[in-house]
Amino acid sequence: MGVVTIEEKGGFVGAGMPGGHVHTRGEMAWDALSQADRATIDTLFAAKRPVNANLYYRLSRSGPAGTEAVDALREAVPAALLARVKTTLD
Repeated sequence: MGVVTIEEKGGFVGAGMPGGHVHTRGEMAWDALSQADRATIDTLFAAKRPVNANLYYRLSRSGPAGTEAVDALREAVPAALLARVKTTLD
């Protein structure tokens, strides 16, 4: 694996939504994550549970089958990955 990308979706200003001007995203090298954080992320991708919330995070990564993505609530995302998130305005 190379890089895990995280992007905030929804919320009060609609970050990351089509046509939106606010983008909240970040990325982190897979090798920079702790073993526990990698296991947490692997569990999220394996479960692929739907998220029914106004504010959530989309994680994506490249794997043998191509790029895959999963949505997760903030409390399910490792703190090290959340710390990489930065907000930009177009």
